[in-house]
Amino acid sequence: MTAPSGRPRVATIGGGTGHYHLLTGLRLLNVETSAIVTMMDSGGSSGRLRDEYGILPPGDFTRCLIALSSHPEAMKELLGHRFVGGSLDAHTVRNVIFAALEQITGDTVLTIERLHEVFAVEGRVIPVTLDRVELVVHLENGRVFRGEASIDGLADILEAPVRGVALDPPAEAYPGALEALEAADVIVIGPGDLYTSIVPNLLVTGVRGAIQRSRARVVYICNLMTKRNETPDYTVGDFTATIERYLGAPRLDAVLFNDHWPTAQVALYASVGSRPVIPEPRQSARAGLPLVARDVLHEGRYIRHDSAKLAEELADIAGLSPLLSRA
Repeated sequence: MTAPSGRPRVATIGGGTGHYHLLTGLRLLNVETSAIVTMMDSGGSSGRLRDEYGILPPGDFTRCLIALSSHPEAMKELLGHRFVGGSLDAHTVRNVIFAALEQITGDTVLTIERLHEVFAVEGRVIPVTLDRVELVVHLENGRVFRGEASIDGLADILEAPVRGVALDPPAEAYPGALEALEAADVIVIGPGDLYTSIVPNLLVTGVRGAIQRSRARVVYICNLMTKRNETPDYTVGDFTATIERYLGAPRLDAVLFNDHWPTAQVALYASVGSRPVIPEPRQSARAGLPLVARDVLHEGRYIRHDSAKLAEELADIAGLSPLLSRA
């Protein structure tokens, strides 16, 4: 199945900077992209806007809008600017625009449409749900924390690994998200924080069923690094097995993971308990599932996925074509 334009449809499920870099890379391919975004963020600028104005948390959503925006880089820099000091401290311009349009339209669906116009988006950014919910985190020692921000803020006090997560109350999927998944030729899951960015999407009612019904090729992009307070010592096998457990079926067709590491950045990350995700399985991935080891690392100050490398590897795994011209 392809779009009316004749281009393959790619639906992504991710969060944070990993999703941003994936979407930036997909712009290099001749595809129609639909980015499905978690709406459970309770920390930072998103959490403050949610609490103060009663809106859905805009952080991941507006970040994806920028990734797919056709605006010049200078405009993207402005939209991504984060205020320092004053009443707008820590808010980004993109999040403030989201809140402003919510007040102007009084309708989240209309706000989403307007934002695509404001950000000049090529493709679609789709909330996984419009329901207001919280992420509930269960630890192996029986303790429970509520809110997406909990894991990120508990690095020094979290005394047990994460056993699982749930949504409270249960959330219904936004129809556009289900339509994008069912119509996709390729579904890309990840990269993004496992329990706070990826799994919450799979917990939304209807999402797993849509993925299972889809005829798409499903590719999981594994994280580059573990997180001390979320995925301690996880291997590729651990990440993959967790994804398939929450999918409720052996639906993955391939797993892409990084096999190239600089030394300086790894030492820096190790100082805060974060280590490279290694392939050797502590918990094995499903037998017969292709595990594709490639250099997908961006060489820079931070350990990040490289957008162009991701695009190249996805093109190879899923049979996608590069975009020869943007004219």
